[in-house]
Amino acid sequence: MSGKQYQPDEFGGEAKLFYLVGPSGSGKDSIINGLRDKLQANSSVLIAHRYITRCNDDSAENHIALSVPEFTHRKRSGLFAMDWQANGCNYAVGNEVNTWLSMGFSVLFNGSRQQIPLARELFGERLRVIALDVEPDILAQRLRQRGREQEHDILARLRRSEHYQAQLPKYCWHLDNNRSLEKTVNSLLKYIEEQTTEYYLQ
Repeated sequence: MSGKQYQPDEFGGEAKLFYLVGPSGSGKDSIINGLRDKLQANSSVLIAHRYITRCNDDSAENHIALSVPEFTHRKRSGLFAMDWQANGCNYAVGNEVNTWLSMGFSVLFNGSRQQIPLARELFGERLRVIALDVEPDILAQRLRQRGREQEHDILARLRRSEHYQAQLPKYCWHLDNNRSLEKTVNSLLKYIEEQTTEYYLQ
């Protein structure tokens, strides 16, 4: 047998779905990109791209842009593992996520705090919610630095962030992202390694 094949039954338990959530400006995209750089070529963890009904812009997320008709067609065709609406756009992750999980790969993607109950319903006990913690003054500074919103929009985002953070389930694992991105990514990688066990055949 050429290459490496993962065996779900010998994977050290069921593959995990790591669901990263946090307010806009909390650094999710930077953390995901940092994690991608650290994962080895034979890693048992895969990062899923999101499908979004907006054009690729200057944000750090490497998403797959779909038109609204494209998105609707894929959803009706059952091609999404999970989808939701936020900020005037449609978001989804594809059924490749379920395929990867069934093969024994763990998966991480950028989720929505509002959709944690849906993620729990869809992925069950394999779900691991990772909640980013960012102090309000640091979050405000980051939002202002990226220059996308007016001040009143930033203040509204901060209020929404405080509300949603207070509503997070107790089973969330909290990841501090107030200071060094490198430390944050290393902490995330350590947590993922603790939750998963790589197993592959030569």
